Amino acid sequence: MSGFPRILAVDDNKQNLSLLERALTAAQYEVVTAEDGPTALKLIGSAAPDLVLLDVMMPGMSGYEVCQHIRANETTCLLPVVMLTALTDVADRIRGIEAGADDFLSKPVNREELLTRVKSLLRIKTLHDDVETKNHLLRNLFGRYVSAEVAAEIVADPGRHLKLGGDKREVTILFGDLRGFTPLAEQLDPQDVVNILNSYLKLVIDAVFEFMGTLDKFRGDGFMAFFGAPIAREDDPLNAVRCALAIQERLMRIAFTKFPDFRLHMGIGINTGIVIVGNIGSERRTDYTVIGNEVNTAQRFEANAGPGQILITGNTYERVKEAVQVRELGRLRVAGKQEGVLAYDVLSGRAA
Repeated sequence: MSGFPRILAVDDNKQNLSLLERALTAAQYEVVTAEDGPTALKLIGSAAPDLVLLDVMMPGMSGYEVCQHIRANETTCLLPVVMLTALTDVADRIRGIEAGADDFLSKPVNREELLTRVKSLLRIKTLHDDVETKNHLLRNLFGRYVSAEVAAEIVADPGRHLKLGGDKREVTILFGDLRGFTPLAEQLDPQDVVNILNSYLKLVIDAVFEFMGTLDKFRGDGFMAFFGAPIAREDDPLNAVRCALAIQERLMRIAFTKFPDFRLHMGIGINTGIVIVGNIGSERRTDYTVIGNEVNTAQRFEANAGPGQILITGNTYERVKEAVQVRELGRLRVAGKQEGVLAYDVLSGRAA
């Protein structure tokens, strides 16, 4: 690798290629050449050029066709393409634009104009590559908290989703915690405990992301997730309940070779209500989370749930009652709620 930008020059005329190569090499560009379209497309895949200078009129495969292939490929769709043409008809240039050309140079090519156009397009490509790199890092970062699909939505509109501060909105909060795990863990080798927790947490993470939730935090062998932020959907409460059912069902199947009789049991609490949601903190350190009494209610319901049980509040039940089978438990006493909160034990989902 030379460290210089790499230009692919494509022309069926060897003399033209030689002139382009000399001009570009003198300007400290690395140059690779092709005399036909198929060879050019192979080099684009193997040599990864930063820009393509593409002759229009070539036998077999025209420059228009080569450009269309470049634009149709997801990995090269934004590769800068400059078409070289002796054609002066406006219709020919329009055809080039429709094929995806970024710029045109008329033959015979003027050296100064060539280098100026190349420099300009490479500068734009560098800026685009920088943005893509940052977006990739953002997607990877948010991929720790949300699914890849939600992360892509956040990156597409960061001003809306990532501003410091919070908004009032309705979300569904889910708390889950293993039952009886801590005393058992104290009897096991620390590495075995870590292996068990990693298997369990992977199951939780996969389920939360599958049902479009946001993973807020882990608390020992418990976790908190919420549904409805940063992306709100009409079926957020139902997604939360389905996520809980999936976790309980999958926990019943999870097994450990070293401990064949060992089983994990979880209690889950779910509530729906208005909270403050957003990036809480400072410019240097933020935490994307939800705050409010409705969060405390969800946590209280989780604390009262038995092994394998899913307790939901009346607020959540009203939004999912057509899709689940429940057992009404009456009112559960919750701090700050004088009359208590209606509680329902989710037994199963209903068939669609």
